[in-house]
Amino acid sequence: MSETSLRKSPEYENWFLPLLFLIISFRLVISCIKPYEIDMAGYAAWSSYLAEYGPDGFYSSGFHVVYAPFFLYFLWFTGEVCKAFSLPTAMLVYLIKLWSVFFEFIGAFLILLLAKKHNRTKAGMIFALSYLVNPGVFFNSSVWGQFDSIPATMLIGVLVLFEYKKPNLAALMFLVSVLTKPQSGLLLPVVLYLYFREFWFNAKSVIRLIAGIVSGIAVYLAIVLPFYIPTRLSGKLPAFIDYFYWLFDLYSTSIKDYPYASANAFNLWFLLGGQIQDDFMPFLGLSYMTWGNILFVLGLAFSFWCLIKGRLSLHSISYFSYLVLFSAFFFMTKMHERYLLPAIIFITLAAVFDRCHVPELCLVSFSVFINQQYLYIISFGNVYWLDRWDGLGLLYSLITLTAYVLSLYRGWKTFISPAAE
Repeated sequence: MSETSLRKSPEYENWFLPLLFLIISFRLVISCIKPYEIDMAGYAAWSSYLAEYGPDGFYSSGFHVVYAPFFLYFLWFTGEVCKAFSLPTAMLVYLIKLWSVFFEFIGAFLILLLAKKHNRTKAGMIFALSYLVNPGVFFNSSVWGQFDSIPATMLIGVLVLFEYKKPNLAALMFLVSVLTKPQSGLLLPVVLYLYFREFWFNAKSVIRLIAGIVSGIAVYLAIVLPFYIPTRLSGKLPAFIDYFYWLFDLYSTSIKDYPYASANAFNLWFLLGGQIQDDFMPFLGLSYMTWGNILFVLGLAFSFWCLIKGRLSLHSISYFSYLVLFSAFFFMTKMHERYLLPAIIFITLAAVFDRCHVPELCLVSFSVFINQQYLYIISFGNVYWLDRWDGLGLLYSLITLTAYVLSLYRGWKTFISPAAE
């Protein structure tokens, strides 16, 4: 969408650009705030190491790295810039933060792009700007210094590419988002549906599918190979297969880092005493993890019900994506305080189509914000884990519960109930 086309809107002339300029200034200023020390210390060290030694052997260098390599390319580039210009560590930290901020502005633009395509330009402007000043969003990037908004933006980009009939590019974008953070994989069901809904068993579709598979393998190898190190099964598996097993091995190892029912996440398990409790511990006859998986599957089924009853519109697809991500955070074990953030961009997009979603947008944004803020504040006292029955944590988890219940009700009311027909 060009600036010329946007300028045809008088509202855009009157208020959009001035507000956008103020928001850019605001985000640049608050990005100077001290980050969450443990996370950023790691990112800064990785960035400097990559600039000094490159990616070869990075995963065996002694760093505790549980992320797939795509975000490391941003750190590598940032380290090279700081090294070339002899910039201090404070500037390195600031530039690392700006990657996430930059992607949030791309995410806002994509919200506006989708809104304009569906003749909702004014609503798109409002909610795109609101996304940029959403406290749950800007606290994660501009303050904490995390990069959860990068895969979130990619996932919205997947919807954009499907909307513009670019299924192979959409699938590649989804692959890259998974190579940034594994939580993106939760949206695999809707990606598969969108890819195959117009698939016919004819030469054109089969060629497209083959081209997509070959492109996906090429993109995966291009991202992974510079960082790849042989796994423990190397020699037992053909080298080509070990390249792909490497990612599985990395992610399967990472989820063992914090094997808790809740790892500082204000969700159902925090409310039920699962904070920093092993998720294999028994709970009502089953383990925390088993109950979490069962409840998530139920949440996923309800999300699909909303999607199908919503006639697979962009509105219902965005709400489906929001509910899946929220259900995973609320029910699954091993969740961290930041893992609900990607849901915000999808409920923001859903609100473009129906403003009845604004209450759950506000509640879930507050839940994401307060979960991060609380952990950020106590970190200044060198406290990084909340107690099992932390009072404020329980209160804030009740707010998350309220947001989830409201989201289920709104999904029923908007897409499923007879009145929605």
